[in-house]
Amino acid sequence: MKVLLVTFSDNADHQDTLFGLYEQLGSKCDAYLIAIKDPKVPVKMTDHTWLVDCPKRPGIEAKTFALHILLPLISRIKKEKFDVIYFESLHVWNVAIMMALGKKVHTYQVIHEVIPHEGDKQVKGVDFMNKVVCKRAGTIVLRNQKYIEDLISQYSVKPDRVKYLELWRRYPEFTAPVHAGRMLFFGRINPYKGADNLLKIVRLCPEIQFDVVGRVDPQMEQVVEELKTESNVRLNNEYVSDDEMRDSFIGCDWAIVPYNSASQSGIIIDAYKYSRPVIAFDVGAIAEQIDDCKSGYLVNAGDIEAFAAKIKEVNAMKVSDYDSMCRYAYDYGSGKYAASGAVERFINMIQGASL
Repeated sequence: MKVLLVTFSDNADHQDTLFGLYEQLGSKCDAYLIAIKDPKVPVKMTDHTWLVDCPKRPGIEAKTFALHILLPLISRIKKEKFDVIYFESLHVWNVAIMMALGKKVHTYQVIHEVIPHEGDKQVKGVDFMNKVVCKRAGTIVLRNQKYIEDLISQYSVKPDRVKYLELWRRYPEFTAPVHAGRMLFFGRINPYKGADNLLKIVRLCPEIQFDVVGRVDPQMEQVVEELKTESNVRLNNEYVSDDEMRDSFIGCDWAIVPYNSASQSGIIIDAYKYSRPVIAFDVGAIAEQIDDCKSGYLVNAGDIEAFAAKIKEVNAMKVSDYDSMCRYAYDYGSGKYAASGAVERFINMIQGASL
């Protein structure tokens, strides 16, 4: 089977997901990859790896209409006569490719957010793109089971066109705990990620040290300014490289996810990847990602005092119990989310493709 994997995203998570699959597919199928010209994470370069100068944003911008790049790319795709094209992230160029190919190839489109996050400036854009790809793609792929019925209802998709495929990442070897006494809040600081909750939690835990790492959404600037005044907070709101991201997770004891809403969280997978357990509010499909009391802890959504109490509890945990939890988090995450294990699931899904 001849398969084309596509992400035009400049998001390191999307890139790592697709590049890891590309590496693992090996001889299992004839795999090709399309990605942006300057990816943020390492990619295996072969004559099947096509890096293109494309618009980095999934919506409309001047570069979206760079037909001198897009049209030759579409011609190249047509010439290869792929059996399957798999789009890992939303992008306007996905739609152009789907329209150009018509029914000649079966297309898979991942939708990461069935219900766009409340308060996110891109809500209307995400909803519009979801509607368009639900009409154009042969199969819609979701990363959780919780929102399958919502997708079917909201976008009028036939149930047999929807597939569930667990998230995955490249996985390193087990990372030993460092016992730093630090809690990590990682990722772009958007309204739905609960920076307002974080501020309250920080103030309830003055004896606990917090690392807050991620670019700041303009809507959250006031909250971040208040976080800066807290003596137990260490902030890094600059661009973070892949190495710096790894160091952030390795240098903490726990990753915290005090989100107001979520579909699923890549941060949880990254925490497991670096052998760190998680504390999270039970929102969206996050419960599908945490083996409660084993790989981490779920806290009732919005219960700030309970979240703070859990942080204090785990900070006082016996070293041997914490070390065992780190090992379990790694093993649980590796078994559930490693790219090596995703290959069989991916192959099984695309083998059912019908034009």
